[in-house]
Amino acid sequence: MAFKKVVVKLHNIQNVNTGDDPGTELEIFGRFDVARLSFDPDIGELLSFDAQNLWNVSGDGAVDIEQGTALILERSATLQVNQGEVLQITGHLGEQDDIGQNDQLGSIDLRFPLNNIATGLVSLPAFQESDQIATVKMSMAVGQQGESSPHAGAPPHAVAFDDEP
Repeated sequence: MAFKKVVVKLHNIQNVNTGDDPGTELEIFGRFDVARLSFDPDIGELLSFDAQNLWNVSGDGAVDIEQGTALILERSATLQVNQGEVLQITGHLGEQDDIGQNDQLGSIDLRFPLNNIATGLVSLPAFQESDQIATVKMSMAVGQQGESSPHAGAPPHAVAFDDEP
């Protein structure tokens, strides 16, 4: 069974434009996660395995990022994605407001089948609400890849049976 061991890295979150927000910074909060997804034909659903959090900040703990600067994170997670599985990157960003409701800058749900996992930057859309704009820099690096034993990395509920006693 083919596999790729991949390191997904969240490098930074940049304040591209503060927009009409008072002051010169955005108060950013949100969450970014990575996981392996595998289709379970018995229940007809995608199941998540090996989910790892890269960043999680609530609105109450929002981080100030000055316009034109970035919050450097350099957080990573390593996953082994097997044939038939999908690498998923999910995330959302918001901007905390003192008055009124917080601004939702956007969400992503990206899925990469094994043959689309490659070393390089991950193309992400800008996170934007009105003229408030933040960008996120992420990358993937493929390390080991090749063929594994038939049951290596199988979902936890899978049972392996050998033909010989």
